Amino acid sequence: MKILSYILGGIVALIIVLAVISPKEFKLEREVIINRPKNIVFAELKFLKNHEQWNAWSKKDPQMKKQFKGTDGSIGFISSWESENPEVGTAEQEITNVIDGERLDTQIRFQKPFEGSFNSYVTTQSVNEKQTKVLIGMSDKMSFPMTVISFIVNVCFDQQQKIIQNMDDSLNNLKVLLEK
Repeated sequence: MKILSYILGGIVALIIVLAVISPKEFKLEREVIINRPKNIVFAELKFLKNHEQWNAWSKKDPQMKKQFKGTDGSIGFISSWESENPEVGTAEQEITNVIDGERLDTQIRFQKPFEGSFNSYVTTQSVNEKQTKVLIGMSDKMSFPMTVISFIVNVCFDQQQKIIQNMDDSLNNLKVLLEK
């Protein structure tokens, strides 16, 4: 019985330590330079339906079921998808803000394989008249117990590196598409 109480005490202590050291928010950003003018690049990025052509997650399941609600490129437009592939899952992405030619903000809400949401964004910045820097990012604030779960998933299962790789693949696909 004493051993069991030591084990349980150790587990509780570990959870408390993880709750203290786990980040309370996350932010991932990746960028690429595209050899096209900013207005052409943003015209591709503004419409969520276009993302299927270059988004790495969309390419993981070309058979996923897609639905759209609203006017693409406008606040309130929702792109939703359903996939049996757990890397893609079931979710929806809603445009929450548009600064034309500059920035697109969305919220992504997952239902499967887990429930959760985070904010995502894409910005464009002219490097010169023929080049554009595109930055994609995701961020969110988390509370306990999500802080601990996120820490364990990212450290033990290297999930953050997989997300970064998908972001890089998406940007490279976008670059190839727009520089044709």
